[in-house]
Amino acid sequence: QVSDPWFLLYVFVFIGAYGEDLLDFHSTGVTFQKWWSDQRMWLIKGLSSFLFGSIEFFFKSFGIATLGFNLTSKVLDEDQSKRYEQGSMEFGVPSPLFVPLTTAAIVNLAAFAWGHVEVFRGSHGLEGLLMQMFIAGFGIANCIPIYEGIIRSDKGKIPTKITLVSTFIAFAFYAAAYVTLRN
Repeated sequence: QVSDPWFLLYVFVFIGAYGEDLLDFHSTGVTFQKWWSDQRMWLIKGLSSFLFGSIEFFFKSFGIATLGFNLTSKVLDEDQSKRYEQGSMEFGVPSPLFVPLTTAAIVNLAAFAWGHVEVFRGSHGLEGLLMQMFIAGFGIANCIPIYEGIIRSDKGKIPTKITLVSTFIAFAFYAAAYVTLRN
């Protein structure tokens, strides 16, 4: 709980870790924007590459066929170059690596919205929801490029199929949580 004195230890560790990382980047002349992009890349690696790499290792350990790796075209057209210069992430190629990212973005957004509903209803104390809403809000801040990729209309957008699959998975998570909490 937020009122617990030990809570300050977690706040200190969180701020200290991010502060140290920011200072390390700043001391080498890197801008805040590039540091924040690096934080987002850790989210992307953690939710996609590391997850699929672990699954691949598990399958190979038991002699099960694996997904494999396909090379993609690296040729840039004028639109891609413009999006790159603007700092927009490119999601144009349908890939299963985007499913966990998009699912996490949808879950964070729904959790943050539901937290607001619960606060306005007054059914839960603000103290119990404060930290959960902060974590969901922090997840939303890290997922901004994914939300932009979902709503964009150019070739670099997240494919509609990925968005629909991720929405279904997020809904399944919420349904499972609802059933678990009701029992």
